[in-house]
Amino acid sequence: MQKCSLITELSLSVLMLAGCTTTYTMTTRTGEIIETQGKPEVDSATGMTKYADVYGYHRVIKTSEIVQTTEGASKLDW
Repeated sequence: MQKCSLITELSLSVLMLAGCTTTYTMTTRTGEIIETQGKPEVDSATGMTKYADVYGYHRVIKTSEIVQTTEGASKLDW
């Protein structure tokens, strides 16, 4: 019985932490708005920015194509 309770508590903790990701909005030169999960990472060696999209897929975009990055300005309904 205690194992079941412990597993339930751990599962709920993981789910709560997964929902605490800060969202960011990137605007490109073409006017496209890209919403991300977590802060996009700039790789200066390659000139690319890595990010996770709203579905959790990892994507890359040329850093020179990004005009603005804003924290917490997302319309995501999780």
